[in-house]
Parts: sequence; C-alpha cells; structure tokens
Amino acid sequence: MSEAEQEYPTTVHTREFEIRQIAMAELLTKSTGIAARRYFVELNHIKRRPLTTDWLEAIIMICVIRRSRPSRVIGFLKKLREKRQSQGNLDEFMAFYERINTYLAPESLTNHGYGMAVFSGKEHSAIWDHVGTHLAFLKDEGYEAFLNSGTLLGVVRDKKLIDHDDDVDLGLILKADNEKDAAIEWRAVQKRLIDTGVYDAEHVTNDAILKLPPIDGVQIDLFPAWQSEGKFYVYPHTYADLDVEDVLPLKPCDVTGHQIPADPEKMLAVNYTPAWREPDPIFKFPWDEANEKFKTFLQEIEQ
Repeated sequence: MSEAEQEYPTTVHTREFEIRQIAMAELLTKSTGIAARRYFVELNHIKRRPLTTDWLEAIIMICVIRRSRPSRVIGFLKKLREKRQSQGNLDEFMAFYERINTYLAPESLTNHGYGMAVFSGKEHSAIWDHVGTHLAFLKDEGYEAFLNSGTLLGVVRDKKLIDHDDDVDLGLILKADNEKDAAIEWRAVQKRLIDTGVYDAEHVTNDAILKLPPIDGVQIDLFPAWQSEGKFYVYPHTYADLDVEDVLPLKPCDVTGHQIPADPEKMLAVNYTPAWREPDPIFKFPWDEANEKFKTFLQEIEQ
C-alpha cells in the first residue's frame, strides 16, 4: 500500500468531520449561507463503507438544509440511530434528532417531504369525513376498503391519526384470488377511478399505489389487497402472512367508524414488526424486500 493510500482514510475522515461542523453551524445559527449542494456532492464522492457517524450526520444535515431526499434522510437517521445505539450513545442520537426538528420547525420531515401538512397541526374530523366520502364511493363500486398501514396504526395505537404522519392509507379488497388476476383488476380499478374523476394523477409515482383526491394537502393512498387459498395479501406489507380470518369480516373502528381488519393487531405486527406499539417517527419500511415478494403482481400491472 502506498503512502498516499495509507493516508486516504484519515484524510476522508477529517473531511467528513469538517463538513459535519460546517453543517452543524448552519443548523444552530441559520445564518451561514452554506453551499449545501456542493457539500452534498462532495460527501457522496468521499462516501465509504462502513458509514461513519460523522458522514451520516453530515449528509443528514446537508439534505435537511437543502430540503432534499426526505426518504433517504429517514433511512440515514435510522442507520445513525442503530450505530449510536450499538455504541451505547443513544442520547447523542436523540440530541442530534432534536436539533434537526428544531431547525425545520414549523416544518416537519416525513418520508414524503418537508412541510407543515402533518396531522399534529390539522383538524381530523374534516379528514375523516373526506375519507368517508371515498369509502362510500368505493362501496358503491362494489368494493370493501379498510384503514391500512400508518392510518390503521394511528387509530389502534394512538386513537387518532399519527402526529408525525401526513397521508391516509386505505386497503382495497379485490375480487381476484391470485396475483396475476389481482394485477388485471387493479388496472381496471385505476381506469374506473380516472373515468369517474376520482383520481389524483398528479401525485402518482407507483401504479401499485393509487391516489384518491386529497383534502387540505393530505394525500389519500389506495393499496391493493386480495385473498388466495385461505391467506391474505396486502401490498406491500402482507404476503400470505395472515389468514383470511385475521382480516375478514372487517369491523368498524372505535375511533372513526370506518372499517378495519378483524384482528388489526396481527396486521400491524406484520407491517411494523411486533414493536409496533412503540412510536417511531423514523420508521423505514423495507421496500426492496417487499417488492421482491410482490414481484409477480408488480410485473403484471406494468403489462
């Protein structure tokens, strides 16, 4: 190994620390006029494995300053927390996370972006009324739907929409009994929504997740669900992990009156791990693993 190669790791570590300090100064003062884009490019150039705490904190702060890559930032925060926890320094992570939140206030960081549309600052009754209108439309179209994912988590655990969440999730029970037919039916549902004007095409990024018209900046996501051979499927979190009896018949939610699974706790444990009762504002769903499980369905809807 050359002398230059031997010095490279130390040089990189020093630069990670320097950029971290520069970014921290902006977080604390909001007055430095930091060239965030340049530092973002530089950090990605010197990125190395395993990721250091300095690099993670630097890239998180630079992205927050730029209001960029929100989903990646959530992922980096999760990695940073795991690293600090393994070092016995969880308090340091919590202090860092608090600085991020203080810098962003009154905005909030979610997987979807940086904004003030989180539920902690909104009137929930109007949102639930809007959701009820969508559910009534779907019922008229011959479909049962239920509160799903983060929305289900909120009404079961918190008895309300989750403070740091910013969208409503619904599961639509298809009539198909296999992945290929479910994909065909899902495309037909999408067309029907478009034809009837009950579709938010502007915010669609994934045809496996349909968008219903929003309310007050709150997006309404519709996810496909179906049963097959006694097992239940809900893209992207449940792939034959539940029996049909765990989900059907649906029952009314105590908080909203809208439909939820027969045993919502079982579905939440699959979706959010058995630790779902503990709030986690930086929970990161394993999309790559989920999309691999639902590969046949995803390929079919692209046909």
